[in-house]
Amino acid sequence: MAGKRVLVIGSTGFAGRHFVAAAGAAGFDVETAARIPGAADHEVDLLDPASIASALSESRLDTVVNLAGAASVGRSWADPGAAFEINASGVLNLLDAVAEIIPEAHVVCVSSGEVYGAVGEVELPLTEQHPARPANPYATSKAAMELICDQYARTAGIRIAIMRSFNHLGPGQSDAFAASSFARQIAVAECEERDRVELRTGDLSPERDFSDVRDVVRAYVLAVERGLSGIYNVSSGRAVKLEDLVAELAAQAQLEVDVEVDDSRLRPAEAPRVFGAFDRLRDATGWRPEIPLDRTLGDLLEWWRGEPAQ
Repeated sequence: MAGKRVLVIGSTGFAGRHFVAAAGAAGFDVETAARIPGAADHEVDLLDPASIASALSESRLDTVVNLAGAASVGRSWADPGAAFEINASGVLNLLDAVAEIIPEAHVVCVSSGEVYGAVGEVELPLTEQHPARPANPYATSKAAMELICDQYARTAGIRIAIMRSFNHLGPGQSDAFAASSFARQIAVAECEERDRVELRTGDLSPERDFSDVRDVVRAYVLAVERGLSGIYNVSSGRAVKLEDLVAELAAQAQLEVDVEVDDSRLRPAEAPRVFGAFDRLRDATGWRPEIPLDRTLGDLLEWWRGEPAQ
């Protein structure tokens, strides 16, 4: 409902910025929180319980939306401990503070479709009933976060919605992620007025479930409005090859696009094809993805064209 009082942790991140805009448009009274001093209404580090307690005590809240955390699968292989610390231990600190200070509040935490792991074709589409079998450190940290949420829901009575979001992309995304990296490489080459660009990529054969970040945060807004609890997939319901993302970006580029596979970008334990079912979320809220992938990629490419620090 309009007028919800919401604290957004991780408000300066990719999804955080889009959620703050969508929440404001929905009529929420939004307060922001981030680790960077002066970047938000509250300075909050999920690894600093005192900063969490201060923000919760100072705010009159209905809902806490946690969009902070480590988000890169690739980076989690390089530093598994860091991913686990912020994604699992950080949420433990948050829920401990909520239980003590505002136990009546509704909490929305973002997980990932990565928790399902490497699945077989017969297991698709993935539903919320499918077991979590994480296959990388990032996914393991998110699976641990889900267990922590479940424990606090049962033992402290906190209403918690876990949004299992699959791959999402759009303007403002870091080039640590595949599609954004491709778009940035094209935009840089265009800025340099080259005739062609050789994209450095990982394996382009896997098929993944991609949604526009603006659709994804709309799902989070609905989760807040409806006071959801439990686990909900946020997915497109279809699989798209990474090579098709490259082809669409190439079609919208102002130069010729070639591809070179970079061995340093290859990941272990890749599932060939993954996509999720969003039926539970649709039944609870009416949500479904609306923004077509070609528009998402076009907006992402256009955003990189406008970035001064390429």
